[in-house]
Amino acid sequence: MEKQNQSVSELVQKLVHGTTYEMLDAAEAVAAHGESAVSEISGMLVSEDREVRWRAAVALERIGAPAVDTLVAAAGHDNYLVRVPAIWALEHIGDARAVDALVANLNGENECCRWAAAAALQQIGGETGRAAVESAFANDPDGRGIVEELIEGS
Repeated sequence: MEKQNQSVSELVQKLVHGTTYEMLDAAEAVAAHGESAVSEISGMLVSEDREVRWRAAVALERIGAPAVDTLVAAAGHDNYLVRVPAIWALEHIGDARAVDALVANLNGENECCRWAAAAALQQIGGETGRAAVESAFANDPDGRGIVEELIEGS
């Protein structure tokens, strides 16, 4: 069956259980379904399985703008293990609707979320986002260095 003819449910199975290459192909194919695929994938973001969370983030990033609200909600989740992949996806989508959620993570307590949010804000936050990053890391040169490394790798 050709990718474009596969249902979202079939593609989700490949996202969860496929090899890395099958997952990437499924993420590309699910993007063609757009907003209609978001609800089926969003539950994967809170999976107990780290791999499933990241596979969901990749798929939602491929969907793009229709997935932003779902990713913003995930970026506000209590569990930082849910927030980090969501922040990554938001950075790569590049939608300004994510800025408030990113600033909230920048000012949060979890270092991984702070660093990822800072890297994202440097990319998509405009002058306000970059100023927030400068302020947050003004007295933390080590953290600033990590953020710079994240930006280089993004």
